[in-house]
Amino acid sequence: MAVAIVLSGCTFGTPDETATTPAVKLAVALEAFAADAATHGAPAVVFHVRNGDQEELMATGVRDMESNTMAVPTDKTWIIGAGTPMVAVSVMKLVETGSVRLDDPVSAHLPEFTAIFPAWDRVTVRDLLGSTSGLPDYFPPLIESASLDELQTRVLTFEERLRIAAGVDLPPGPVTFFAWSATDWEVLGWLLERRHNRGLDEVLAKDVFGPAGMGNTHLAAAGQPPEPMLHGYVLEGGNRRDFTRVDAIAGSADSGVISTVEDLSRFVAALTTGRLIRAETWKSMIEADPFSLGGIGPRDDICPCARHVVVSGGGGPYSVQSVSSLDGHQQVSVATVLPPRELNVTDAPPLVPEMEDAIQQTASSMC
Repeated sequence: MAVAIVLSGCTFGTPDETATTPAVKLAVALEAFAADAATHGAPAVVFHVRNGDQEELMATGVRDMESNTMAVPTDKTWIIGAGTPMVAVSVMKLVETGSVRLDDPVSAHLPEFTAIFPAWDRVTVRDLLGSTSGLPDYFPPLIESASLDELQTRVLTFEERLRIAAGVDLPPGPVTFFAWSATDWEVLGWLLERRHNRGLDEVLAKDVFGPAGMGNTHLAAAGQPPEPMLHGYVLEGGNRRDFTRVDAIAGSADSGVISTVEDLSRFVAALTTGRLIRAETWKSMIEADPFSLGGIGPRDDICPCARHVVVSGGGGPYSVQSVSSLDGHQQVSVATVLPPRELNVTDAPPLVPEMEDAIQQTASSMC
């Protein structure tokens, strides 16, 4: 089952003013992906596509597998990892004011960091934003050591997440290669709370969610996320289990943002068009060498002579990706609730590359 909303269509003037131009279908590849995902057991696919003044919002599948309530395009979802550029915006706003410098050692703003990682004193704010800190990722050992019950009901602090990571034996960083680690973002979240003397939820609401018009986005608190929410599921001993509540990532700077595909598009458009940070700050993020800053991937292979940016997230039963042109006029944002499987399986679900391919096809069709 599908629900689609076409918000507006583009037409172009012709000599015959009475002639009409049918609205162009924006999301043929995504509709095909959604249909295939459903046949492979995905509970829901939700997407937002925009090409100038023409937009399409669509949802397929169900909001939850208990009531079988139809999913709608405005349902919220965990955007695990795709919220890190939002954290980066708040950090870069501190850089703009001069209260934080990119090459500051982390310990200059968060002394607890070197108390937990005493050999990592050379790691800078830039290393965290550019994924070159080399810090161990706290998430794999957390998944390995905690039961599903603990993951769903145990609330973790930033310090506790860092201490989990510190139990992994890695040589001290920084490193010269790109090495994604959720721990980088937990450090940055803790740093933001320290610099602002307020919770990360308030910081992001003021710096990002409000200015970008993201009215359906928030940093998760402990407990069942507020409905309407796309429910995700995992397998436990072969049995399906609702895994929508995950207190272990509530308040997390890496994984804790809950949003909608439309709000995710709003964020990227606001970021790329200078409504959140200065144009020169944004340029410094995507042109940073050797790697871009802020969990954002520049792409030059989607349209000829045009740059796009990609924001991705995923983990457990969710996968999210947003692709946007630099002017914010062409956007594709998709959230897929993946077929239930064991949580500790490390290989990427087959639907994820298929989703990414459909997103690229859709973005390329708007060139």
